[in-house]
Amino acid sequence: MKRIGFVGLGEMGLPMARNVHARGFEVRGYDTRAEAQRAFRETGGRVAASAEEAAQEADAVIVMVRTPAQAEEVVLGDGGVLEHAPRGTLLAVMSTIGVACMRRLGAGARARGLRFLDAPVSGGRARAEAATLTVIVGGTAKDLADGRPLLEAMGSHLAHVGDVGAGTAVKMANQVLLTVSLMAAREVAAIVEAAGVSVETAWDVLRTCTGTNWVVENWPTASGWIERYTPGTSLDILVKDTGLALDLAREEGVPAPMLGLTSPMLVGLVRRLNG
Repeated sequence: MKRIGFVGLGEMGLPMARNVHARGFEVRGYDTRAEAQRAFRETGGRVAASAEEAAQEADAVIVMVRTPAQAEEVVLGDGGVLEHAPRGTLLAVMSTIGVACMRRLGAGARARGLRFLDAPVSGGRARAEAATLTVIVGGTAKDLADGRPLLEAMGSHLAHVGDVGAGTAVKMANQVLLTVSLMAAREVAAIVEAAGVSVETAWDVLRTCTGTNWVVENWPTASGWIERYTPGTSLDILVKDTGLALDLAREEGVPAPMLGLTSPMLVGLVRRLNG
């Protein structure tokens, strides 16, 4: 497996594609934005003129776009990956797009003779740049074995959790826990400050206690998502992902009252930040 098509050179996709290229793979990257294409070209990567061109003659294609609609257009749409990737190509969708969408893409790929991995990632931009992402994989053991060298160019922890859809379900779980923790930490910060304790003092203690979590341990980063919010960044991604998690809970008939409270709270916060 040598020739890689990479569709989506955004906040996460660009450093991921760079790392794949740095590992010696022949990468053709595509993004709709000229600045993303330029940034990839400057690191020595080849830029494709379209998703179609990125997929042609590829041994594997990685899709790292933002939304379910974008993923469906890139994979299933006219001129998309399924129309132009050779039979036997491994398609790894690494976007967070919801279980139902991921299963549709997987079924479409398999119907066209492609292999498929549901492979969302966690870790953020810094770990994408360091190639230390967690890659949560749904698919067959054979497809994962074949794709492992490629995935290991981007992540230091690969977890095989089941068939297509399972990887995304676990990624949804992470996003729910992250969002609930973030909203709870905001409330805790307000409570301790009202009681005369600085947030920094409280966090120093709580980081040694049973209530600690990633948000508490990385409060400057997590609180910065709110304090330095700009549209299209981490909070907007969490809005998308908690909405997809709510869809999954409804589809599976699972009560999710905590998520049902937290997701609208996050939506309201983002609306206020947007003015």
